[in-house]
Amino acid sequence: MRRGWPRPLIPRSSASSGIRPLPTTALNRSTHTPMTLTPTTLDDVPTDLLIDVFGTFLGKRSERLVVRWREPLDRGEDAAAGPPAIVKFAATTPVAPHHQPTIAVRQPPPAANLPAADLAAQRLLDFWADDVGPHSLRSAPAARLRERLDGLADQASNHAEWRERAIPLCRLRSLTIVGRGITLSSDLIAALIERGIALSFLSGRGSPVAQLFAPGLGGTVHTRRSQLAAYDTSLGVKLAAAFVMGKLRNQQHQLQYSSKYLKAADPPRFTKLQKQIAMLKNLRRKVAVCADRKLQLDHIRDQLMGFEGTGARLYWDGVAILLEGRIDFPGRQTRGACDPVNSALNYGYGILYSQVSAALVNAGLDLFAGFLHVDRSGKPALVLDLVEEFRAPIVDRTVLAIVNQNIPLETNDHGLTPPTRRLLADRVFQRLHTHVPYQGKRWTLASVIQQQARHLAVAVRGERIYQPFSCRW
Repeated sequence: MRRGWPRPLIPRSSASSGIRPLPTTALNRSTHTPMTLTPTTLDDVPTDLLIDVFGTFLGKRSERLVVRWREPLDRGEDAAAGPPAIVKFAATTPVAPHHQPTIAVRQPPPAANLPAADLAAQRLLDFWADDVGPHSLRSAPAARLRERLDGLADQASNHAEWRERAIPLCRLRSLTIVGRGITLSSDLIAALIERGIALSFLSGRGSPVAQLFAPGLGGTVHTRRSQLAAYDTSLGVKLAAAFVMGKLRNQQHQLQYSSKYLKAADPPRFTKLQKQIAMLKNLRRKVAVCADRKLQLDHIRDQLMGFEGTGARLYWDGVAILLEGRIDFPGRQTRGACDPVNSALNYGYGILYSQVSAALVNAGLDLFAGFLHVDRSGKPALVLDLVEEFRAPIVDRTVLAIVNQNIPLETNDHGLTPPTRRLLADRVFQRLHTHVPYQGKRWTLASVIQQQARHLAVAVRGERIYQPFSCRW
C-alpha cells in the first residue's frame, strides 16, 4: 500500500454492502461482452459498479479504482475487538435512556495517535452524521462486501478495521453513485472521464442527478448540426414515429412474453391480454401511416404523442391484468409514486436513463434536442426519445420477473428500502448484460443501446434509415 494514502474513518451503514459489481457470471470468459475487441484476459471485460452506502471512499492508485471502507462491528462480535462506543442522537424532547436510538461502533484510537487524514475525515463524517438524521446505521457482515468485490479486484489489503479492494480501471464500463455521503477523489474522477467510463449520480429514489463527461467527448460538429437541422424536415417526423413504433412493438412483445403461460393456466386472463395486444398492433399501423405524411414535426407531434399515450394506457392495463392476485398495482404513476411496483419502475428507469445518456454523448448527439418529446429548458428530450424503446425489454421485464418470483418489493416512507434497491439494481445491470439477437448476432443489451445511439447519429446525417430496436419475446 502506498504510504500517505488517505484513510477516512467511515461510519457503519444501513446497507448490507453497497458495492455491487455485475454478477460474476458476466465475468466468465465465455460471456464476454462485444464492447471489447477479442479480449484475451479478464482485465478486458467491462462491467458496471454501483455504490450506494453512506461513507464509502473511492480513490485511484496507478491504473486502479481503490474502494475503502471500515470493517463493521456487529453487536455479537468478540469483546476482544474493543468496547463499542454508544452514540446517542440528539432529540428535541426528552427521551428515556432505554429508548435512545444508538449505534455500536468500534472505539476509535486516541486523537493523538490518529493520522492527520483520519482526523480530517472524522470531522467531515461528524458533519455528515449531524445532517443524516436520527436513524440507526446498521451494517451486514464484512464477508459479504469482500465477496462481492473479490470478483473484480486484483489487489486486496486488510489492516485491522480497514478493508480495501483495488479494481483495474480497464474492467469498468460505468460507475454509478446512488445517494449521499460517498467520497470520490479528484484523481479518480479525472481518470474515469479520460477513459470514457460513464460516471453517473442518482438520488436515493433513482432520479438522475448528474453525469460527468469529458469536454471533448461527443463526436463531430457535423452530427449536431445535422441533428438540429433534421427537426424541420421529414426526417424529424420519421425519427419521432420510429421511437413510438419501437416502444409500441416492445410493449406488445413484453405482454406476449409474460402471458405465454396463461393460455393453459388462466384462459380468461389470457383472453383479456390478447385484446390488449391486438389493439397495440392496430395502433402501430396508425403510427406507420402517420410517419408517411408530408408534414412538419410541429404539426404532427401531438398526434404521435396521442398514439404513444394510448399505447401506454393499453400496455399498463395489460400489466395490471398480469399482476392480478400477485401484488397491488394502481396503474402507472411517475412522480410521487408510493406503491412498490411504480417505485421499482421509477428506480429502474433512473438507471436506464444514465445508460442511454452516456450512449448518446459517446455518439456525438445533443441530449436536449429531441424529436418526439417537446423542448423544455433542462429537459433531455433526446434521452427520453431513445429510452422509450428500451423501457419494456430492460426495466419492465426485470420488475415483472421479480414479482412473478414472489420476491417482496419493500417500501418505507422514503421509497424503496435499501435491500430492495440493491436487488433491483443488481437485476437491472444483469439484464443489461444479457445477450439478445441483434442484427444477425447476439449482443448484450448494453451494447445494443450504444449501437442504437450510433445508428441514430448516422441517421440524422442522412446516411441511413433509423430502425428502432425490437426485442424478441
